[in-house]
Amino acid sequence: MASESAASENGKNAGVFADERLHNAIHAFYASDWLTAQDLLNQLKSDHPAEPTVYFYDSMIPFWAYFFAGSQPEDARSFLQRSERAIDISERHLRTARNDTSTVLLLSGLHGYRSLVAASEREFRTAIRSAMTGFGYTRQLLALNSNDPNAQMGRGVFNYMMGTIPSEVRWLTSFAGLTGDREAGFEQLEEAANAGTHVSIDALMILTYLYLRDEEFENARRTSERLVALHPENVIFLYHHGRSLQVLGETEAAAGFFRKVVDLNHVSLGQLTIQAREKLDELQES
Repeated sequence: MASESAASENGKNAGVFADERLHNAIHAFYASDWLTAQDLLNQLKSDHPAEPTVYFYDSMIPFWAYFFAGSQPEDARSFLQRSERAIDISERHLRTARNDTSTVLLLSGLHGYRSLVAASEREFRTAIRSAMTGFGYTRQLLALNSNDPNAQMGRGVFNYMMGTIPSEVRWLTSFAGLTGDREAGFEQLEEAANAGTHVSIDALMILTYLYLRDEEFENARRTSERLVALHPENVIFLYHHGRSLQVLGETEAAAGFFRKVVDLNHVSLGQLTIQAREKLDELQES
């Protein structure tokens, strides 16, 4: 399964750190079994308090909950707090291992995701600062390995976010000498999604979310279908695939996916269950 390959890929990149619990935590995370993932990550934080990868995935739980499953303010606050800790741990590690590409990749991702959350909260100055910092790490990753497909993830997030900044604050990006390109962002995220590495699932989920937001529904269906095939138990993937089918008029199929979300009744993602019920009500009334 994809989560298993993600864990092994991560283990190779992380060098000496290859605790089996990390493999299991990543598998549980992508299966949306977040209680198991969090328990394992808490154990790992206790046993390996200076390991960047552990803190990265610890911050990903509230990021996914916020960005893909309800946009609750408490999840945004939790992500920002946890990601600050993950950035601190990663920067300390990088000072002693300057060519560790896995840590550079983590820092690129952490700052990039912080930019997406800040932009969603309409904190555009913070979003721009985070995007620029993340892109700096992406450039460092490319300097270390110009052929690394993982770098497309950082480039894609940067280009999309900077390319969709509202006009009233766009002068900030011009003043910094940086501009974004929405279409290039999508292309780079698609490359990351097809790279067959541990960032592929993340790229597919971000693409699905952005395609739905930008009303590119056929593309959203394509990327969400891949996610459901990889992890049919993940309620986030099921819900967003249902959304893509609903807007394309495939109401019966959409209802089936929303019903699965309701039946699974995810303990950590109650807002998603509520939203799925609301979607079922909409379909029944139409």
